[in-house]
Order: sequence, then C-alpha cells, then structure tokens
Amino acid sequence: MFDGFLLFTQGRGYPDIPTRRFLRYLVEQLHLPAYCLVDSDPYGFDILATYKFGSMQLAYDANVLRVPEIRWLGVFTSDFEEYCLPDCCQLQLSSEDRRKLEGILTRCYLHKEAPEWRLKLEAMLEMGVKFEIEALSASSISFLSQEYIPQQI
Repeated sequence: MFDGFLLFTQGRGYPDIPTRRFLRYLVEQLHLPAYCLVDSDPYGFDILATYKFGSMQLAYDANVLRVPEIRWLGVFTSDFEEYCLPDCCQLQLSSEDRRKLEGILTRCYLHKEAPEWRLKLEAMLEMGVKFEIEALSASSISFLSQEYIPQQI
C-alpha cells in the first residue's frame, strides 16, 4: 500500500500553459514524480499526450512545457473487466471517438517512444468502448483514492 503524500493538480480538460509549466517545474526542479489519470477515451489520452509530448500548436515551446517523465496511471480499457465495473458505466465509442483514436494511432511518437501506450489504444479501438474515471467509484467513493491510485503507483 502506498504510504506517502500526493500533490494533485488538474488542467480542467486540456492542460493550459501555466499548469504544464507548473508540472514541469515540479519534475525538473523538485525531482517529483509525475503521474496522469485520465478518462479511458481518445480525449483522455490526448490530454496525457499533451503533457508528455507537448502540443502541436506550441511545438516551438515543447522543451519547457512537456513532461516526458510523466507516467500514465490509467484509466485503461482493461480496468473495466479487471475491477468488475457495472455495464452502465461503459459507453460505446462514437464515430467521432473512432476517428480521433485512429488519428492518434498514426502519431509517430506512439511507434518510437510509447509503443506500450499504442497497444492500449489499439485495445480500446478493438473493444469499441470507453469509460470515465468516475466509473471506478461505482462500488465505493473511496476506491479511487484508497485502492486504484496506490496500486498503480
């Protein structure tokens, strides 16, 4: 069981520049580990990728904004079965979700720097389902903080 302290921050969806700079500071200057917990859907992954690899719009600033050390805590498509979540928490990928996911899968960094992430995304596409972080709290409000996050860390 994890026995330490955690500092949580959130970017309210896609991370803004101050949030990304703050996280970069924590990792680079204070040598703190960085973890990312996002919804199990293409947009959640895109948020994670923005933290780790930077954004296309700010590619010129990637070195000061990206956090290559960040680790993906979840949630993963496989968590749905592993934690026996109720069917009502699972949603089908929409055609827009599928297009977004297929576009993400063409990004070169998934081949070079994160092949294990690519496998998780391919599994999501193959299963055709998504779910939100909140689904992990379906059986217990404290499951996420007391069980899931400590197990992933």
